[in-house]
Amino acid sequence: MIITTEKEVREALPVIEKQFHKFNRGRLFLVAGSKGMAGAAIMAGRAALRCGVGFLDIAMPEAIYPVVTAALPEAVSSIYDPDDVKSMRKVFTAGIEKADAVAIGCGLGELKDRVCPIVFEQCGKPLLIDADGLNHVAGIAFEKELLKSGDIVLTPHSGEMGRLLGMTGREVEADRLQAAETAAARYNAAVLLKGPETLVVKEGYETHRNPTGNAGMARAGSGDTLTGIIGALMAQGEDGFTAAFSGAFIHGMAGDLAKERFTMRCMLPTDMAEMLPEVFKTLEIDA
Repeated sequence: MIITTEKEVREALPVIEKQFHKFNRGRLFLVAGSKGMAGAAIMAGRAALRCGVGFLDIAMPEAIYPVVTAALPEAVSSIYDPDDVKSMRKVFTAGIEKADAVAIGCGLGELKDRVCPIVFEQCGKPLLIDADGLNHVAGIAFEKELLKSGDIVLTPHSGEMGRLLGMTGREVEADRLQAAETAAARYNAAVLLKGPETLVVKEGYETHRNPTGNAGMARAGSGDTLTGIIGALMAQGEDGFTAAFSGAFIHGMAGDLAKERFTMRCMLPTDMAEMLPEVFKTLEIDA
């Protein structure tokens, strides 16, 4: 096991060149949000934009379109009717085809079992699965062959990991490394197990332990911000494993800066997204 370093993250980050335009700075298709959970799509989307993705396309039900588009005018919206499978398939097919990477799960709520199967069946692009996407995976007889993507990232906390492995969250916490290794092998994916000293595991790669971050980040919405960060890095060309350990480090750095400015008690996930420009200044990226 190795501890992720700032130098390693800096060297892995995509370079922004003068001749770049929005379509070769990465296009992320983010499938997120539902009625009552528009904030998840907003937080993930804002973090993705702050991490340099050139084009953000958010797939969402019409019920949350007004609030999401008002909060994220830089993103485009792919609106679907969750009661119309044909409509959903058309929207997801178009979004996936154009995307460089796909992130799914944040705030899907009860829509997860309608949305996830369509995306999973069609997605041949690098794919990040979080939150309710993970809950869908845990609730079905999951077969990795159903996923066309060869580059998958799972980002569970201990409770979600427990559901993925048929264990309790307490059992996961008793041996976090073993749980992450088991999930990585079972799902043929890079697995980021959230928590103190986040672990990133993939078969054939050296496990990374993340040194950044603090207890103030333990707030609803923090994981949505992390999804946006990792998804943006994947869309810009980082492989899933590298994007996962780099994203965890960046997320933690943003959390540490938010702690300094707002204190652990008062800091919010939205504050972390606003700290990302300072993070990239430290990482010497010309954003």
